[in-house]
Amino acid sequence: MKRQLTYLFIISIPFFLLSCNNRGERQQQEPLSKLNWSEKNYRALCQLITDYGNNSKLYNKAKAPYAVLDWDQTCAHFDVEEAMMRYQMFHLKYKLTKEQFAGLLRNEINGVTKLSETYQQIALKDINQDLINDYNFLYDKFIGIKSTMTYEEIKNTLQYQDFIVKIPFLYSAYSETPGIGEEYGYPWLLYLFSGYTINEVKDIASDAISFELSNQLTQQTIKSPANLPSKTGILKYTYKSGLRIFPEMLDLISTFKKYGIDVFIVSASFKPVVEVFSGEDRFGYNISPDHIIAMELATDNSGKILPEYKTGWVKTFRNGKVEAIEKVIKIGLQKNWDPVFSAGDSDGDYEMLIKFPNTKLSLIWNRSKGGDIGKLCKQAINQENSKYPRYILQGRNENTGILRTNSSSILFGKIEPELIY
Repeated sequence: MKRQLTYLFIISIPFFLLSCNNRGERQQQEPLSKLNWSEKNYRALCQLITDYGNNSKLYNKAKAPYAVLDWDQTCAHFDVEEAMMRYQMFHLKYKLTKEQFAGLLRNEINGVTKLSETYQQIALKDINQDLINDYNFLYDKFIGIKSTMTYEEIKNTLQYQDFIVKIPFLYSAYSETPGIGEEYGYPWLLYLFSGYTINEVKDIASDAISFELSNQLTQQTIKSPANLPSKTGILKYTYKSGLRIFPEMLDLISTFKKYGIDVFIVSASFKPVVEVFSGEDRFGYNISPDHIIAMELATDNSGKILPEYKTGWVKTFRNGKVEAIEKVIKIGLQKNWDPVFSAGDSDGDYEMLIKFPNTKLSLIWNRSKGGDIGKLCKQAINQENSKYPRYILQGRNENTGILRTNSSSILFGKIEPELIY
């Protein structure tokens, strides 16, 4: 009996090895690594690459397909522009004179003189005056060429503690106040780089990104000091710290390029900042600068950034992303056909995800949002069992920056997964 069992084991080895080899061959045939993609999303992505990549009989190198990807919260976890804002703010990396800084603060914007109810209906003139007072002190004591304090000393001042709350508070309020909105708020944040060259901004961005990639994913709340006389009183600013890289997006981008699908980033962040994060030989994305489409500012003859948006260039959010793709890719690069794939996470990406009728597949990150992006999330769920879905919804754990193997997400600070808003 023992000899019979031994014999059966020996003759079964070739069949076992053949079975393993078959499984290995099937895995190798798939163009994309599985990682933590949901099974259905993985199959949809692999099918797209198989159908439209350079192994397809229909592939035409002269009319190679391309993909357009949002950056923040899509290619990387959390927002690099906001991370850059905090790094610049906490380290007081400004080159604005006192007069230039005051010139960025308007007491009336598009007829609006107060922030929204969410932001306590604070008068613009009041928060502006507080910030001007803070900046004048910080400039005299630390930022300007005749500074008298060290960084450690300036951090302990009430003016510093007030400034680091009210700058991001005002930025968030601009974006969420009707009549002002993101169209004003997004460029305004970038104007704080005025006086720097593009390369200097890239150096700061490199430090900021490296710092946040090693920083904890946490939620922090800071308050302005109670014992500093001010127009607005005590304000709070809550933010999420840290950045993370999605291995799945690194692999997707690399696989797209390997299979002849060109990759473009279309972002509402500042182009030099995105170039640093996504650039070649940096953090693994390896996307060339000429494939980054993002916000741009004017510069003077010496290359210094001006507090002005670049003349003739679109603001790359909402429909501006569609306009930018038309201008840069379709006209500029003469790729006069629609992207085969797109990816995004918010209302700012909505038009890019819907306005190209020949796009075959769009990935949406589930952030459990309503609004326009929420409509597409529901559409993705309805198409979940379709062989060729137009939209796919991918979940992740925001507390860890790691994908979940289904469409539901665990939002930051929570423990239970949510599917849609």
